[in-house]
Amino acid sequence: MIISPMQAHKRDLTAMRRRNFLKLGAGAAMAMPFVSRSWAQTNELTIANFGGDAVEATKVAYGDPFTKETGIAVRVDGASPLPGKIKAMVDSGNIVWDVCDGDGFTSEQLGKAGVLEEIDYSIVNRSMIRPGFVFPYGVHTYSYSYVLAYDKTKFPNAPPTFTDFFNTAKYPGKRTLWKYQCGATEPCLLAAGVKPSEIYSIAPEEHLKIALEKAKSLGNDIVYWDSGADSQQMFIDEEVVMGVIWSSRAANLEKDTGGRVTWTWSQGLFCPGAYVIPKGAPAGKDAQRFIASVLIPERQIVALEKLAQGPGNPAAEALETDAMKRLDPGFAPNFKQQIARDEAWYAKNYDTIAAAWFDGIAN
Repeated sequence: MIISPMQAHKRDLTAMRRRNFLKLGAGAAMAMPFVSRSWAQTNELTIANFGGDAVEATKVAYGDPFTKETGIAVRVDGASPLPGKIKAMVDSGNIVWDVCDGDGFTSEQLGKAGVLEEIDYSIVNRSMIRPGFVFPYGVHTYSYSYVLAYDKTKFPNAPPTFTDFFNTAKYPGKRTLWKYQCGATEPCLLAAGVKPSEIYSIAPEEHLKIALEKAKSLGNDIVYWDSGADSQQMFIDEEVVMGVIWSSRAANLEKDTGGRVTWTWSQGLFCPGAYVIPKGAPAGKDAQRFIASVLIPERQIVALEKLAQGPGNPAAEALETDAMKRLDPGFAPNFKQQIARDEAWYAKNYDTIAAAWFDGIAN
């Protein structure tokens, strides 16, 4: 099964925190998505995310302050709002979620399919959203990245590049990429000489062809990680010398290895998460007002502390400590070094490309 990048990342963050990388003390139960809303109060709003620690963290960072301001109770449902679930809910007319967590590109997919409400930018302040990431059917509220992590004992003088990633003669050892495509094909294209500005402008078939040829050129020196735990363990066991992994895992590796493993933001893949509103959401305009409140910098800092989510509002940077800035994919010096994922390209091509990539690396 091909899963979305954001879904995988959120599950991974939950798994990390359950192993005490970050402690929230949350233990919210998973709820089924299609339940009766008869329990709802008159003034209540339901947020759907991917469960685990994100349930309590979302309530603390965003739900409680919104309730205090408006008197509207916020319920967080950790039942995993996958695109198919959102569509089935809207198609059935039994809409129990008011706001759902997702990727920027899934907001494009579902919005064009008529499944989402358009964002009302007379309520949501677009000036509080990172420029270039204002979507018609979703609000970019947080970020995550794929970065090149490496063993410093193998690269004592300077971080490796993606050219180095494919130079096994000069830099022997195994490398790793994510087996579900996002953050994996981009480095392959860069190493093959494709300019960053052309990664998403070439035909999708050519994008895939170049990426697969480059990945396969590594032969037995490439291994593919499935979960964030896998990617981290490969470095701890010294099975790999470098790899493209989530920045959250890279940060934990640096801590757990005493600095032996670190990462570079250079040519990392910056990915925007987004909040969306299912078509016909019971909360109506209150759902728009809730999303607007999520962009308040002080609330985004709480989410950064509790969930390692880079704020979608750049103004939050002014409130970050030096330690937070180093870990925030959207912190201006980090962001400038990266390539922004093209959400329109992913909306159109991800399902097909990811499946073809997965099949290609398996053969």
